[in-house]
Amino acid sequence: MDQALLVGLAYKHTYEETMESLVELEHLAEALNIQTKDKIVQNAKEITPRTYIGTGKVQEVKKMIEVLDIDIVIFDDTLSPAQVKNLEKELDIQVIDRSFLILSIFAERAQSKEAVLEVSLAQKMYLLPRLIGMSQSLSRQGGGSFNAKGPGETKLELDRRRLSEEITFIKRELEKIKEEKMVSRKQRLRNRIPVVALVGYTNAGKSSIMNSLSRYLKHDSEPVLEKDMLFATLDTKAKRLQKENYPPFILIDTVGFVSKLPHELVNSFESTLSDVVGADLLLHIVDGAYFNRKQIDTTKEVLEKIGASHIERLLVLTKKEIALTLPDLQEDYVFVSNRTGENIDTLVNMIYGHLYKENRIHVLKIPFNQGQIYANLKENNTILETHYEHDGTYVKVILTPEQAIMLSSYIINKSAL
Repeated sequence: MDQALLVGLAYKHTYEETMESLVELEHLAEALNIQTKDKIVQNAKEITPRTYIGTGKVQEVKKMIEVLDIDIVIFDDTLSPAQVKNLEKELDIQVIDRSFLILSIFAERAQSKEAVLEVSLAQKMYLLPRLIGMSQSLSRQGGGSFNAKGPGETKLELDRRRLSEEITFIKRELEKIKEEKMVSRKQRLRNRIPVVALVGYTNAGKSSIMNSLSRYLKHDSEPVLEKDMLFATLDTKAKRLQKENYPPFILIDTVGFVSKLPHELVNSFESTLSDVVGADLLLHIVDGAYFNRKQIDTTKEVLEKIGASHIERLLVLTKKEIALTLPDLQEDYVFVSNRTGENIDTLVNMIYGHLYKENRIHVLKIPFNQGQIYANLKENNTILETHYEHDGTYVKVILTPEQAIMLSSYIINKSAL
C-alpha cells in the first residue's frame, strides 16, 4: 500500500475549510488503497505559479517525505503541467492532484460501455496538456506502486496527435449513445411517464433510497449496489415504479458528486448527466447523520454547471435512525431511514405531490364498449367513485393534464356522481 502526504493551500478558504477538504481527499485516496500518513496546509494570499506552494513549504514537504517514508504526494487542487514537473524535480517523488485521483477512481469503477468511454475521454482530455510531465512521473524510480492504477503508461506515451484522434473517436461513440438515449427519452415523453433523478454527494445514500422506494412500492427487481464507498457505482440505473392506483414514474440513480470535481469529468459525463438534465424532479439526497452543509452547496454547484438548477428539487435526508439532532436548514426536507423504512411512505407521497400537482378531478362517462379505458384508469389512476348507468360507466377520477386532453371526449360537466 502506498503511503501518501496530502497538501492543501488555504488562500481562498480558511485553514479549517482547507483541512476539511483534505479529509475528503484522504477518503478519495483510501478508495484507491492509498494510505495517508500526514496532511500539510499552507496559508497564503496567492498561488505560487512555479510550484503552487511556496519555496519554504516545498522544503518542508521534502523533509516530511524523508521522515515519514512517503511514496506519493497528493495536492488537493488541480496542478498545471509545469507545476507537476517542477514539484517532482524538487521533491524527487511522484506528485499527483485531486483531479488525477478522482479520474483514477472512475477508471477503476467504470463497467458499462458508456461509463468506460466517458472516463477514457476525461482522462485523455486531462492528459493532453500533461504528456511530458506525466510520462516523467511514471518513469520515476521513486514513485509508488500507484503508477499502475492511473491511465496507464502506454496511453501516456502517445503523441498529441494520436491522443487527439482518440478523443475525436470517443466523442463520436458517445454521440451515438446520446442519440440512442434521446430515442428512449422521446418514447417516455410519448407515454407521458415523468422522470425522477437521484442526485447528491457520493456515498450519501442514493442507492439505498432507490432500494427503499423499490421495496415500498413492491418493485420486483434486483437491488442496486449499496456500499460504504466513494463512487461505488458510475452506471445509471433506472426503474419504473408505481404506487397502486397511481400513475408510474421512472426513478434514475446517477453518479455521485464530490467537491472540486474535475471539469474534464463533468464535460465527459454529458451523456450520463443528461439523465439529470432531462428529469422532471430531482431528489437531492443528503447524509442526515453526518450532516455537512458544504455537500449540499457542492451538489447545487454541479447542478448549475450541467444546466439542471432550474429543475424542481426535493431535499431528502437519510440515516434518521442514528441522527442525534435535526439539521438547521432554511428549506423544506423529508428525513427518512432506509434501515427502518421510516418516512419512506411520506417521501413517496411527496414525489407524487410534486410530479402530479397539476392533476385535477374529472368525471368521465365511458361507454360500455370502451371497457379498456376504464381498465387503464383503474391500473394507472386514482379512482374516487364509480357508478353504472344505462348509458355507460360514470367515473370520478384524478387525471393528469395530458390524460384530460386525451380523454376530453369522455369528460362531462357533472361535478359529482
